[in-house]
Amino acid sequence: MAGALPKKISELTAEITNALITAIVLTKTTPNHFLSRESNEYRSVMSFTLRDSKRHIINCKVWGTKEQVSSYNSQVKIYDIIDIIAPSIVPTLVHDQSSFGNYSRFQPLPTVPFSLVLNEGQGRLDKHHYRDMDAFCELHNLRRVSHKPLCSSLKLQDVRSISSENNKKEQFVDLLVLVAAQRPVKELRSKRNGESLSCLELIVIDSSYADGIVLTIWQPDWIHRAQHYWEAMRTVIHLIEVKLGYSEFYKSIILSFTGRTLAYENPIGPEVDAIMQFAETTANKSWDSLAFTMNNMQDANLITTQMTVKQLYARAEGHLKDDAEHFTAVLYAMLTFFDFDGTGQVVSRKCKSCQALLTRHQTSCDSASCLLAFSINHDGEKFEYFFNINMQFSDHTGTLLESRLCGAVAERILAVTPQEYRILNDDEKEKYKWKFLMDHFEVKLLVRKANAVRRQMSVIVVDMKPVEIPELAAKMCVF
Repeated sequence: MAGALPKKISELTAEITNALITAIVLTKTTPNHFLSRESNEYRSVMSFTLRDSKRHIINCKVWGTKEQVSSYNSQVKIYDIIDIIAPSIVPTLVHDQSSFGNYSRFQPLPTVPFSLVLNEGQGRLDKHHYRDMDAFCELHNLRRVSHKPLCSSLKLQDVRSISSENNKKEQFVDLLVLVAAQRPVKELRSKRNGESLSCLELIVIDSSYADGIVLTIWQPDWIHRAQHYWEAMRTVIHLIEVKLGYSEFYKSIILSFTGRTLAYENPIGPEVDAIMQFAETTANKSWDSLAFTMNNMQDANLITTQMTVKQLYARAEGHLKDDAEHFTAVLYAMLTFFDFDGTGQVVSRKCKSCQALLTRHQTSCDSASCLLAFSINHDGEKFEYFFNINMQFSDHTGTLLESRLCGAVAERILAVTPQEYRILNDDEKEKYKWKFLMDHFEVKLLVRKANAVRRQMSVIVVDMKPVEIPELAAKMCVF
């Protein structure tokens, strides 16, 4: 528009009517379509959050026809450079957190007491071509320079201790986290209007809590960005105003990416360098509960606390539950179920490179680092077999259903390798099974409690040896 005056966000006042603001898009909302009462036509509204300097961000709301707003939505992506021409500059009175109120639920907190409004026929939005990026290099680099200090971020260990009672009121925090893993996108149906919704769950970690917390993302643009640009164990995200809540579904603290949240990818700072150094020490860790437990096996000689089945469940998920992620126990019980003859899965496969579990249909890991490793001087299969056998132990207080005999421990106790097992016939498998079934054992266990990453408790056999009835009677506990 002729006569538009270039202005910085920091220079805006309500009296300016012909400003030209050039800025980078930090985030945007999905358009909301509604039927106009005046014209009986569909109208739409959406918002952009813009930044033009290291200090200042502002929100811009766009109103117009459904076609116009949908066109803006499809053309403008996160981190594009755009011009906002002749917007209305509206005081918002939300310059401080105390007056943020309900405004905070739908868009990020601005750093100036104004917002921009574009109405159809009044003001315009233009996108700069990617060939213009050299001219706006400074603006483009802002995507890696957070407008809030990295050092002010909380640690995951700090936020995970908040209980469900403390989460009745919405809480928002700033976090600096490493993307550890992505789960497949879930397709759901909205209960409100029946629309199809997508949800992406990420597992994020930091040096204070390597077990991971779930981060849910519902916004299509951020789901697309995460899927295409966020790499496991390589991408650090500065989350600003991410929602903290307690999930009854997961029975755990989770994080939610909302309309109020901003994210800076791989921001620049010593805190990011430190978290990447931490990532190197956990690069081969799998967030599958079984693989993680196998890779963190306990020394059997250090497991001395005796428990009954009832005590195990009380400690893992009942009235004796504490904040510890795992515990160990010695159990004296009868082996009442031993799935060695193959009614369930006995032998599983894991990646030779990263040790991640493979599905029944996978023959290789789809991790980029593993694909690269296998492409260089590697012949033969890209996976290895290991035992993964369900066992159930019963004592006078109940039956422990979740026990598994895995990996090298299984090979030692069974005196057979997975390769040897795979060539056994059914009769031979049954003979092996009855060498153990219905006998009494001293079993040393590692119990990992359920959380958002691992939705069921897992119990891994660290060691087991047969015991005679007199010893069993002497060791028996009442509770």
